Amino acid sequence: MDKNKILKAAQLANYDEGKRNTILKSQSIIFGSYSLGLLFTLIVRLLRHESLNDVLFLVLLGSLGVEIAQVIKKHSLASILTSAVLIVAVIYTAWLVAVGR
Repeated sequence: MDKNKILKAAQLANYDEGKRNTILKSQSIIFGSYSLGLLFTLIVRLLRHESLNDVLFLVLLGSLGVEIAQVIKKHSLASILTSAVLIVAVIYTAWLVAVGR
């Protein structure tokens, strides 16, 4: 192979890795911000003795997203079953939030 082609391929791979690291850092910051917001909401609701259904809904929805990513990645029966249970739980808590209980 030509040295220039090898060098160009290596530079593209390094550029792609840098973009990937930037995206991962951004996602970590976003996840941290959402977690802090969720924790704040949880604390305020607990102090006011209010319903935690909306907080539970957000936690279950986040868990469902992670589990669906695992299903796509692994295709395991356990992930599929867990996703099915989480779908039911998310729908039920969404209904509770919508009804206002």
